[in-house]
This record gives sequence, C-alpha cells and structure tokens, in this order.
Amino acid sequence: MVKSNYSYISGQKLIKILNKHFWKVKIISQKWSHIKVKFNNIVTIIPDHKELAYGTFHNILKQINIDEEKFIKFL
Repeated sequence: MVKSNYSYISGQKLIKILNKHFWKVKIISQKWSHIKVKFNNIVTIIPDHKELAYGTFHNILKQINIDEEKFIKFL
C-alpha cells in the first residue's frame, strides 16, 4: 500500500469531490463526527475530520469502487 500522490483531505472535501466528479452522494445521517452516506447503492461511513488518514481514505474509495489514481486527479 503506497501513498502515491495522496495529500490529506477532509471528509467534507471528499464528499464534495464525489458529488462533483462522480455520482451523487446522499447523506443518510450523521452522528457526532461520522457521516453515513449512500453512494451508488453502497452505504459507507465517512469521518467528518479535517484530515483523513491515508488508510481511511483508501478504504472508503475501495468500498465505493473508485480507483484511487482516478480520484486523486481531482484534488
């Protein structure tokens, strides 16, 4: 697992990029600092943190079936 060109992004920025360049993200609920979203019929949790750790970022993209290199182009 190589960090490639990843630079830390927030959970909110991740959601904005998904909405703008991929499919629409539907926010189902939020409890404390975790946002439950539905993305292309897949439900996942995105932490509402200022900086997402690389592993968290990588796992979210893996869960919603988006290639990391494709996503990083939009940062």
